[in-house]
Amino acid sequence: MGPSLTSLFANGDPDWPWVLGLFNAVGDGVIAVAVLLVPAILLYLYKRRGESSEGEAALVKLFLLFVFAVGLVHLAAMFSPWRPAQDIEAVLKGAAALLALATGLGLWWLGPSLSSVPSRDRLQAEIAAHLKTLEELKETRLQLEERVAARTKELAEAKQRFEIALRGSPISVFSQDKDLRFTWAHNLPAGIKYDDLIGKTDAGILPPEAADKIMAAKRKAMEKGSSQELEIDFELYGHERSFYVVIEPLHGPEGNVVGAASVAVDISERKANEDHLRLLLRELTHRSKNLLAVIHAIARQTASRTRSVDDFLDRFSARLYAIGCSHDLLIGDDWHGASLRMLVEQQLEAHAEGFGARIAIEGEDVMLKPEAVHNLGLALHELIANAEKYGSLSNSEGEIRIQWDFCEDAAKLKLVWQEMGGPVVNPPQRSGFGRAMIETVVGRALEGDVTLTFPVKGVRCEMVIPAEQVTSRG
Repeated sequence: MGPSLTSLFANGDPDWPWVLGLFNAVGDGVIAVAVLLVPAILLYLYKRRGESSEGEAALVKLFLLFVFAVGLVHLAAMFSPWRPAQDIEAVLKGAAALLALATGLGLWWLGPSLSSVPSRDRLQAEIAAHLKTLEELKETRLQLEERVAARTKELAEAKQRFEIALRGSPISVFSQDKDLRFTWAHNLPAGIKYDDLIGKTDAGILPPEAADKIMAAKRKAMEKGSSQELEIDFELYGHERSFYVVIEPLHGPEGNVVGAASVAVDISERKANEDHLRLLLRELTHRSKNLLAVIHAIARQTASRTRSVDDFLDRFSARLYAIGCSHDLLIGDDWHGASLRMLVEQQLEAHAEGFGARIAIEGEDVMLKPEAVHNLGLALHELIANAEKYGSLSNSEGEIRIQWDFCEDAAKLKLVWQEMGGPVVNPPQRSGFGRAMIETVVGRALEGDVTLTFPVKGVRCEMVIPAEQVTSRG
């Protein structure tokens, strides 16, 4: 075997030490460059990595300084064959040793937390799981948004239907807190403004007596947890108002009572109609009694002046029919009255073909009160019945003229019945039922004046009644 490197040095070959020094210098230089590049690259990667804890940052800095110190040691060793600097090299080695010790202690201190750092595969798996969860959350969010949009649409439609249902209706809806201060209202009664209501109690809106009554009912509903109903009447902004109120306790999310909800139905018109109906019923009762008295008198007088049952039935039925015609006119105008012209035309309905020819009806139309309609209708019936038997309606040449007008002082209405062209009139020898009826119903019942004469050319009747029996002029 050939000689070893050690033996060559021992033999004093002058070329080998220089070669070995060069090898050591090149090795230390390469190691120094590599080791110095390592902390630079690690620092760059650490900065790219992002945030970390204070302990991790300190450990990284210590490790980088340690590596940097080792690089400097090798850099100093590279020149030692030519320029020995053992003091500098010793200092650098000491610094590297200290940094190595500090790095070791840091690793021991941060070891448990560093060991819990997940691996790359685990991180990728967790990232994939999180991405999947994110996609599921996006899908769930989309579904929730669709549900919210559907519910919002349903609520909007329900609100629209609610508003349409209450619009123009007499129904108002309110909510109040536990102190009975209004918090919300919809479709308020006429005269009450929303801004003037919110924040106030009933005492600030209604008259004291009405406010006390309705607030007591609301407190009772909240205390007992059950609905309350009441009708209340009061004057509001100069008008008498009536309301039917339903009160319900208002519950919070935990089931406790937090206020009251009320529905108020304006029944003012209904109450007014009921009062009017009661008035009409009283008036109808009064008129029915008077009418029955008139019918009873007609029956007695008709019976006393007829000789057979058939004759009585014919005359009595005709007079009842006349009364019925007057009733039809009154019913058509809700018993407020009837037109005088319509009354005349109705009583002469059987001879309507003669209107404008044999029968002339003249005068400004007026509305008569119900009592005048009844009595004038009976008087006209008796005049027509007499004309059919003995006067102008008993032949084809006779004529009748009915005219009316107010007197000069406008305090009375004068109606004139004039027959012409009929058979020659012979004054009656005695006063019949028809004449008595005309003078009674017009002269006494209406406090009017009746003048019934029998000229040869035809019967003439003047009836004057007070203007109080007229409701209006046409």
